[in-house]
Amino acid sequence: MEPNRLADIRAQLEEEVTWRQDEIRLLHNQLSFVQSETDKKRLRKALIVMLYSHYEGFCSTALQIYIKSINDENLMRKDLNYHLAACSLSSEFNAYDDQRLKPSHYRQIFKNKLPDETRLHRFARQVDFVKNMDGFWEQAASIPDDIVNTESNLWPIVLKKLLYRLGLPEDSFKEEEGSITELMNRRNAIAHGSNKEGCDEKTYENIKKSVFRIFGKTIRLIMDTLAQKEYLLSS
Repeated sequence: MEPNRLADIRAQLEEEVTWRQDEIRLLHNQLSFVQSETDKKRLRKALIVMLYSHYEGFCSTALQIYIKSINDENLMRKDLNYHLAACSLSSEFNAYDDQRLKPSHYRQIFKNKLPDETRLHRFARQVDFVKNMDGFWEQAASIPDDIVNTESNLWPIVLKKLLYRLGLPEDSFKEEEGSITELMNRRNAIAHGSNKEGCDEKTYENIKKSVFRIFGKTIRLIMDTLAQKEYLLSS
């Protein structure tokens, strides 16, 4: 990938981080105007919800930027690493998983007397996929946006699944898993009404620092992968 293209991608990621951090800091600064520790805990509770929103939002947007940067390269499927090639074939896989699909060669053989046999139908779809496999590899790769699915609850295991699907090192955020889990538990407790007291300063600060570290680690992960061309099969 060309240096000017890499610089543009980094700028997009940095811009995405900047406005999110600015918003968090703006809200965080309101704590200095609150005298009561009880009220500060309640404000930190709201900040926890905001931290989760930006954590999920940034990870989702950053991975979308990563996908778009690869799509913009106009590569063939055969050029991508196996994970990304599989991602680009998601619509084809979904079509072949459709039990209603009966390939043309199958219909020609059995005509209007299609046997009601699930395993045979599945085998026919597999034959059709193998028949078209060479053609699939020679097609331009386009990774769909819906590959990035945070499941509305970006637990460490969900983030790990996303990284795995995109062929990125799945343990990239292992050191932050404890803080992410704490953030998730508190955010869900607030949403379900089981956390009414709020959040103490130490816990909040630890979570905030972890979220900010994730921002930085995500940028480095994406930029290193693109710069070293690890999205390519040849790498």
